[in-house]
Amino acid sequence: MQATIALIKREYLEHRGAFVYGPLILLAVMLAAAIYAVLDIDFGGEFTESLPTVLRFYETGFAMSAAGWLVYLIIMLFFYYADAFAADSRNNSMLFWKSMPQSDLKILSSKVAASLTVFPTLILLALALTGVIVYLPTVMASDFLGGFAPPSLGETAGAWLNVMVSALVIFVIALLWYLPFLAWVGLLGTMVKKWAIPLAFLIPAVIGLFERVVTRNFLVDGVFWTFIADRFELKFDGLDFEGYWLTGQPWNGLELAALMLNGTDWVQLVGGVAVAVIFVYFASEYRRRFVLA
Repeated sequence: MQATIALIKREYLEHRGAFVYGPLILLAVMLAAAIYAVLDIDFGGEFTESLPTVLRFYETGFAMSAAGWLVYLIIMLFFYYADAFAADSRNNSMLFWKSMPQSDLKILSSKVAASLTVFPTLILLALALTGVIVYLPTVMASDFLGGFAPPSLGETAGAWLNVMVSALVIFVIALLWYLPFLAWVGLLGTMVKKWAIPLAFLIPAVIGLFERVVTRNFLVDGVFWTFIADRFELKFDGLDFEGYWLTGQPWNGLELAALMLNGTDWVQLVGGVAVAVIFVYFASEYRRRFVLA
């Protein structure tokens, strides 16, 4: 267990640029933008018809930030898997202890563990700070949206907690949902190194084209391509985020979490995780057998 923790710590130290320094830079830019909004931007009355309260303004800004941070996390993890699975070719030492080599499966498993625990936690911390920053333009908006008082600290704290709860649930589901795609590019990274990213898209595209040639139908997507396209899109049955927002009701984190959990296709999610496990195992075996020091 201590070896696994040390390996995960190594992943953090080697990739903190994307998951610590990058988010800090983005937070600094957001803070500067929020201060600029407070000082110079006139919101006018254009939002009065669509926003029932200024608190909804805060919830909307914070929720959109959560979506943005989720996209950032998935993109960074995609590049992380493409690089990390091949970056330390057969250097199986544990952090600074060169005399304690670990198995290839444990090395790659530690990378997956870091991608599902440490790195998402860092992005969630960045999201939590974003919720504080979003409060600045919210207070300013109340001065321009006639008849609206700025939300109290208690109301804002409640909204912050509700958005964070729903963000935590969607982060967990999204990470597990996209894990097979991440493991796929990790497997390719182990085998072909820098060519992993283009091949991660090219190979499915070639298979989809071959399927169309075999079926002699170039205008309709085949079963494989349709499955990949549907599988790549994360959606929740019975939940419409836009419709939920338009109701004007306060953001309810627990209710949204329940709707997302109920609307998740758990069969596909669990199946995808199983495929990811197979990809990681094959990557470790290829690394053990063919990747030289």
